[in-house]
Amino acid sequence: MRKLFRYAWKGRWLYFFSLFGLVVAVTSDSLRPMVTSMIIDDVIVARDLSNFMYYIALLILISVLMAIGYYTQEYLSDRISSLSHRGIRRDLFAHIQKLDLSFFSENNPAELMSRTKQDVENVGFCFGFISVFAVEITVHTILFIFMLARISLYGLIVPAVMMPMIFFLAFYAERHGDEYYDRISDETATMNDKAGEALSGIRTVKAFGREELEKRKFRVHNRKFHDLNLKVDFLWADTMAPMNSMARAMLVLSVLVSGLLVIDGKITLGEAAAISVYVGELAWPMMDLGWVLQAISTAVASARKINDIMAREPKIANGTEKAPFDSTLEFSGVSVSFDGKKVLDDISFVLPEGHTIGIMGATGSGKSTICNLALRFIDPDEGCVKLGGVDIRRMVLQSLREKFSVVTQDVFLFSDQIDENIRIGRRDDRETDHDRICDALARADASEFVYRLEQKERTVIGEKGVGLSGGQKQRLSIARAFYRNAPILILDDATSALDMETEKDIQRALENNKGMSRIIVAHRISAVRNADEIIFLDRGRIAERGTHDELLALGGMYSETYKAQYGEVGNGR
Repeated sequence: MRKLFRYAWKGRWLYFFSLFGLVVAVTSDSLRPMVTSMIIDDVIVARDLSNFMYYIALLILISVLMAIGYYTQEYLSDRISSLSHRGIRRDLFAHIQKLDLSFFSENNPAELMSRTKQDVENVGFCFGFISVFAVEITVHTILFIFMLARISLYGLIVPAVMMPMIFFLAFYAERHGDEYYDRISDETATMNDKAGEALSGIRTVKAFGREELEKRKFRVHNRKFHDLNLKVDFLWADTMAPMNSMARAMLVLSVLVSGLLVIDGKITLGEAAAISVYVGELAWPMMDLGWVLQAISTAVASARKINDIMAREPKIANGTEKAPFDSTLEFSGVSVSFDGKKVLDDISFVLPEGHTIGIMGATGSGKSTICNLALRFIDPDEGCVKLGGVDIRRMVLQSLREKFSVVTQDVFLFSDQIDENIRIGRRDDRETDHDRICDALARADASEFVYRLEQKERTVIGEKGVGLSGGQKQRLSIARAFYRNAPILILDDATSALDMETEKDIQRALENNKGMSRIIVAHRISAVRNADEIIFLDRGRIAERGTHDELLALGGMYSETYKAQYGEVGNGR
């Protein structure tokens, strides 16, 4: 909590004025019963109206001060919470953006959303409203006990016995509720995750007739969520009734004690009325104190989760050098292992500027890992990757990745206009890039379907490209890469969703871009056959390498793949 408190401390003047408003409000509130006592004794009992309007004016002044004080306290404490929310959420999200891909494989999006939303809100709420409210409870209790003691020490007997009992019940309810709150939080994340998964994959759900199954799965988690909330409701019902009964009993006993003191002549009737008000106002702080402690406990747990993320250092350390002008890419003796299993073993090749290298192999042979290494999403266990003769681990990540345009099989499009999705590759040319967007769409063979849309390139597409076919999404992704116009283009099985004619059109567009180097990862021979060099991977090692004709003549794995796709060697060449 201390690490995060700096976000709230930026609004320390808000704390000062909020606490000032609190003191004004509580002090005014504590004087109200005394003025009422004076009205009863000096006006009603004495039957003297001479001071009546003075007391009424005093009550009005007290009410105004209370209203101003409590409003100031509430408003400024909420401002502190909002200030904390904004700062923590901003820096937490920025830090998450810096973390490497291994972090995201360990933490699902629903969990991270919970950290950036609910946990941040818990901490900010504690720094703002809860902390000021805790001070209010403390000041209110001390001041009202003091005012009660000024009238008669006998008036403290009943609160001294009953208040600890009320607090114990409230504390018991909150402590036992912690378990349920944690489980409710976990079940909320699980339920949201399941619902989001079913809705994101609604086409698959409907295609395979899984609607009833998904409804049953959701009902299970919804039922658990309902049952947990019901247990919390029962817990509070079991404790709130006794607490309310004790509060009423405390008031009744106080009336009885103060009545006896009036009969004995030790206090006046007005003072007895004031005692009843003071005692009645001492019950709610004890009832709310348990809630405050639970909110603080929840915030501490949330702060721990946030700090765990903030303390996580990216495994991919940022370098200090800018990427060189030379875009020659070199893999030198690169090996990578995941969970003790070697995915790549002693991979070496050079991709000169303007050349194309094709990478083929069975699923799991390490093709995409080569792309991840080039982009420095991961680092090699052995060997190194160089750009322009410089180890990429020495480079600033942003500078390195500006050298690449990437198109993957799993296309991600934002819920935004088509031109905004294309422009994401380079955000610095917004006002002068319409022609470049049109050119990128044309080269990706996407103009035809885009300009049939009513709003053309300004058409807003759904999240992840909902409403577009797989091929259309793929073409927009390729247009985005063309628009970026980086020196090296990575196509990671990027044309798998395209028909053969569209694939040929895009390949022709690629070949016309002579200055761009290309890494083409593919399962289709047609995607790599014109590459300057083709590498065929087998179990993480380079099994074969050469041009299309050289590999066919070799009669190995590449040749067998060719036969499987085209028939005997010689057909379709």
